[in-house]
Amino acid sequence: MTQPIEGGCYCGEIRYRIIGEPVIQLMCFCSDCLSMTGTDGYAGYMINSEDLQLLNGKPLTFEKVSKEGRPVIKNFCGTCGSNLWGVTSFGLTSIAAGTLDEPNKFSPTKRVFVEDAPEWARVPHHLEDM
Repeated sequence: MTQPIEGGCYCGEIRYRIIGEPVIQLMCFCSDCLSMTGTDGYAGYMINSEDLQLLNGKPLTFEKVSKEGRPVIKNFCGTCGSNLWGVTSFGLTSIAAGTLDEPNKFSPTKRVFVEDAPEWARVPHHLEDM
């Protein structure tokens, strides 16, 4: 097992630790992720949900049903608004890779919902489609 990875929000109010290996690392271009990030995609560091430990703070949550019909609980900082992670109904939590203390630990190999990406999106063509 690798060393734990920590991260948190922009203002520092919320801190977390990841204690397991990522299940998958991907770039998502679905319309929900575009709206949530305000840019062309979402960098998802996906882990088993039980591998996330909240160190301090309490994120606010918002539940949304994805276009596939699955609920996702979005967690974000109520002070600075940072998008932190989303908890899926199938046991995975998707950490927003930009909130990792060491963002270079994120190394995506897959991409999803490329068909939803706007024409101006920076789609990494070296990644495999899921």
